[in-house]
Amino acid sequence: MQLLMPEIRYALRQLRKNAGVTATAIVALALGIGLSATIFSVFYNGVVNPFPYRDARRLTVISVQDEKDTRNRSMFHLDEVAAFRRDNHTFDDIVAYGSWEVAYRRDSISIPVHGCAMTPNAMDFWGVPPLLGRGPTYADAKPGASLVVLLNYAFWKSTFHGDRNVLGATMLLDRQPRTVIGVMPPRFAMYGADVYIPIDWNRPEPSFAQAMDSSDPFFFFATGIIKKGITLQTAAADLQATAQHNYQLHREDYPEHFRMNTRPMNDVIVADFKKTLFYLIAAVVLLLLISSSNVASLLLTQHTARSRDTALRTALGASRARLVRQFFLESLLLGLAGCVAGCLLAFLGLRFVTLTPAMSLPGEADISLNLPALLFAVGLAFLTTLLFGLFPALIVTRNALWKHLQTTGVNVAAGSGSGIRAGLVVFQVALSMLLLVFAGLMMRSFLAITQVNAGIRTENLWTAEVDLPPHQYPSIASQRQFFDRTLAGISHLPGATHAAVSLGIPLLGAAGSEDITIPGKPHDKHWSTSFDAVSEDYFHTLGLPLLHGRWMTSAEFASGARFALVNRAFAKSYFPGDDPIGRQIKFNAFDNAPPAIPHNAFFQIVGVVEDFKNGGLQRETSPEAFIPYTFAPLNFHVLLMRTSVNPALLVNNVREIVNSIDSNVLLSHTETVDDLVDKDTYMKPRYRVISFGICAAIGLGLSLIGLFGLLAYTVALQTHDLGVRIALGASLGNILALVLRKGMLLVCIGIVIGLIASTACVRLLQSQLEGISAFDFLAFSTAAISLLATGFIACIVPARRATKVNPLEALRYE
Repeated sequence: MQLLMPEIRYALRQLRKNAGVTATAIVALALGIGLSATIFSVFYNGVVNPFPYRDARRLTVISVQDEKDTRNRSMFHLDEVAAFRRDNHTFDDIVAYGSWEVAYRRDSISIPVHGCAMTPNAMDFWGVPPLLGRGPTYADAKPGASLVVLLNYAFWKSTFHGDRNVLGATMLLDRQPRTVIGVMPPRFAMYGADVYIPIDWNRPEPSFAQAMDSSDPFFFFATGIIKKGITLQTAAADLQATAQHNYQLHREDYPEHFRMNTRPMNDVIVADFKKTLFYLIAAVVLLLLISSSNVASLLLTQHTARSRDTALRTALGASRARLVRQFFLESLLLGLAGCVAGCLLAFLGLRFVTLTPAMSLPGEADISLNLPALLFAVGLAFLTTLLFGLFPALIVTRNALWKHLQTTGVNVAAGSGSGIRAGLVVFQVALSMLLLVFAGLMMRSFLAITQVNAGIRTENLWTAEVDLPPHQYPSIASQRQFFDRTLAGISHLPGATHAAVSLGIPLLGAAGSEDITIPGKPHDKHWSTSFDAVSEDYFHTLGLPLLHGRWMTSAEFASGARFALVNRAFAKSYFPGDDPIGRQIKFNAFDNAPPAIPHNAFFQIVGVVEDFKNGGLQRETSPEAFIPYTFAPLNFHVLLMRTSVNPALLVNNVREIVNSIDSNVLLSHTETVDDLVDKDTYMKPRYRVISFGICAAIGLGLSLIGLFGLLAYTVALQTHDLGVRIALGASLGNILALVLRKGMLLVCIGIVIGLIASTACVRLLQSQLEGISAFDFLAFSTAAISLLATGFIACIVPARRATKVNPLEALRYE
């Protein structure tokens, strides 16, 4: 330490002496390390280790896979899951849980809360004890037992303001009083539920009609803890025999040819975002390479400028190992400073990440700068220092001493490591080109999505889901009476122009029938068709024009007459060259529905309306039919409202109208169609654009700093040479072109290499792109032009400085 401390002090003096280079290097390292640590934290805490549950890595989701197509059924009847649990040999335990919207009666109104019914083994299965109180037991789930409820931590904080005296309180849920027995800790967020309710394994299996009349969940997810040493394939094969027995009991829920499927739970939950995260990791690695090579170039330039000092120290007896150690200490201190700054940047970045709704990560994930992330950042700092700090030191100290001692000038240093510095700049430009192409493709894809014509006006179009209590509205007449009063009340609100009822949310998909029957139109393939059950003002609310035929009348809507309107895609697909008006259609799916749904019912087509995107903006419009919502009593509907003002101003008024008619009716998920489309379609592409754009911008900035530094240093070292050229008659234009040519040559070489690398890599991005090809010409050309333009800007300042060299001063420079 006595030998090391003076060298550390000397290293600190050198860093302080070259404050500009030091600050630039620290910023470059901080950006590379900080962004890498941020993405690593998200990946480790959100994908690799997101769950706080017992044996989290062995949690396995059970599903049924149709062998003829990609359809996958992941929900089961409760008796099916009970059979899996009882008869398997490959799982330590299996739990069942299902969700539904629970009506929480509070202050004379019903508030929708997200409920989760779970089997009584759930507490032992998940292995997470309650923060307060206790969890449900088998006794709590038995018929006749006192009704209990367990609270989610966030719900407890928001609704009960963290009151610890909530234990023993009574909550009226779905008109049943339940006693609060516990509160779960913050990271227990199973299924994103607000409340957890136990359900008995031996609950009698309800019929479909009984399930429609009940608010309890009908289907359940099945998750198991796979035994140690058992593969997923073995577990799936073990469940197959039980599934064959379940098939005999629930034939309607199984495809003809199926196999059981088992997947790790974190893969199921983060499958969609995992790919995006891998691409982000690749982008951050490229950025880290750019920042590291930038630091290497800066250090090589700085060490080369000190070549005479190095030669003198060697002549006075310093060994090469001592000099390398000195340079390495300076690099190490830079690395540590960059690590500290990078950790601060990562901390701030994670604060931003946790507020980003596009991060499709489990609610249980603790996205923070924890010990693994800190160790990763420190390790990255040392690795960066070792690779890109030691390398310049070895280059500088290998040069011959006599070259630096025999002259007092600096021109001898001009060639020392110049090829390596130029190579590092080319490397940075090439990587920047790759990042710019990636970001450009993401931007082009996002713009392609936003330019899709939805077919309807989405501005000021508001939606809400309406859950009618089953026992209060058992008939079509009672439901029609409720909605007639609701729609009439909304129509009198100032600012509300239209209001309607539907079965599905516009643009996000509707119910469907796998096949339809059209008399006189035999077909050997299924004619899959969407359908929606709507009220009279639905088409005016969406702004859909009538193309042919007529609208249904108020009397036909009121009576539930079996008439229908179809969209242009329906008429084009099933009546090519024919007039669909007056023809009959039957939705075959109705024949397998409960008795309340009309069986063998034919609907007469009376009109054709314009198409709109009925399955999401990224899909082609599918054939769709619209029938009166009064065709059958259904407990779930969607309320639509078109306004001339901001819909948010009228939401409370709509709630008051619904509450005045029936306070037991739930009005939930109140959002505008624009907000819904943003979350469903735009949010993730926008997140990718921003993420890759930030990486590309930082990479481009670092590359230009490296290019500027190289040319500025070259101009400084060639002051004498430039002065001689000017003294011999070289024009200022010649000098400007000389420096620009050298800089732009490096940029062009880097762009060419980057284009080649991009062409080889972009095919991997195709799954993340919508509406464009991975080899989009505009994205490639824009990236190249951007690099050329910014590269020219980085070159012009040193080039103009070269033209201002005074020949007399330059000739005296030696």
